[in-house]
Amino acid sequence: MEEEKENMSGTPPKYYGENMRKAIYKHRENNRADYNERQRKYYTEKCKSDEWREKFNERCREANKKYREKKRTENPPRPRGRPRKIFMRETADMPIL
Repeated sequence: MEEEKENMSGTPPKYYGENMRKAIYKHRENNRADYNERQRKYYTEKCKSDEWREKFNERCREANKKYREKKRTENPPRPRGRPRKIFMRETADMPIL
């Protein structure tokens, strides 16, 4: 019973084998409403913690910063429509024909 309370998220510990993991995922799929309810409850409990909220906000700040940086360095959008004609000026090397 204590293991259930410690692991409310329903994720199996890392030492489970492949067959146990498959059984857990199958159980989750068959009992989706119960699993979703437990996840909502787990999330609402976590949200109340100041420590958790600070970590969450820090991760959001980093992700937003990465996104803004990526958007800033991204290639500019290609111009749409017909390209303009570029007239070259006559130089000593290249006479206009």
